[in-house]
Amino acid sequence: MLIDRKLIFATANLFNFIEPPYAFYDFENIYSREQWKKKCRWTRKTIESLDADIIAIQEIFSIDCVKHMLYKLGYLYFVHVDQAYVESDYIYSHPIVALASKYPILHAHPVTVPRDLLEGYGIQQLDFSRKPICAVVDVPDIGQVAVYACHLKSQRETQAIQSDKRHSLVGQWLSSQQRGWEAVMIRIAMEETYSKNPMPTVLMGDLNQPITSDVVGLLTKPIDIGSHKLVLQDSWDIVNRGLVDIQRPATHYHFSSGKVLDYILFSQEFQPESPFSMADIIEYHTIDTHLINPNFEHDDQSSDHAFVSVTVQFVL
Repeated sequence: MLIDRKLIFATANLFNFIEPPYAFYDFENIYSREQWKKKCRWTRKTIESLDADIIAIQEIFSIDCVKHMLYKLGYLYFVHVDQAYVESDYIYSHPIVALASKYPILHAHPVTVPRDLLEGYGIQQLDFSRKPICAVVDVPDIGQVAVYACHLKSQRETQAIQSDKRHSLVGQWLSSQQRGWEAVMIRIAMEETYSKNPMPTVLMGDLNQPITSDVVGLLTKPIDIGSHKLVLQDSWDIVNRGLVDIQRPATHYHFSSGKVLDYILFSQEFQPESPFSMADIIEYHTIDTHLINPNFEHDDQSSDHAFVSVTVQFVL
């Protein structure tokens, strides 16, 4: 039997998605009703234009608003494994991630820290800054696909407990160290799950650092492993294999400097050189007009990240 089915994955950082009268991080950060309407309208239209089947979402405070919006767009299945933290009555911090799908999500759970392994190195306490999601989606004709959604530690420096005893370099190092630990913990958790039940596997999200860095690059760093182990590759590298002159669109800008922070990584089932390959990546798309050529009337309440989608075609 020949199966020829396309599947679109996407990742979207919504940027401080919180319904008024609630505030993000500071009591001054409250959208007006008009600003909130514009943000919802922009978010809805942009997600709709992705036309994705499965989408990872970051920076959510108002979880019910996102769930309702996506339901109306055809995402009947929606999971999250955490709650946004409330600093005070209406000031929120620590937004969460979620995963939405047009196909049934069979089960989902937080990605957990491999405690036994950490204890072997004498590490007692280590947690994610934002809980990643592991979900299994039942795709018609294809079967089960493991999908992970994450948002790694930001590049903002870690704050000292005592404000009069701080050094910027220490704060930056601690932030980078946390992000590196999160990348390693996700990779190890994914490897353990894959070794028990191999299936097509995808990791999507805001990594807060380019995959070429020594820190976040730990997600895809080659190691000497057996053929049955999980091997992740960046979707951009897979679809553009052999093309050396093509420039990758940035997904986030700091003034005029752009970096790629948002990624979709695939297991060997999506890698053409693998004997386990069962799908081809046929398109990589970045929605970034609001960043590189914004229209104020339309984009003034947009995200500060580009949205990324990848289309794969299964042929079995």
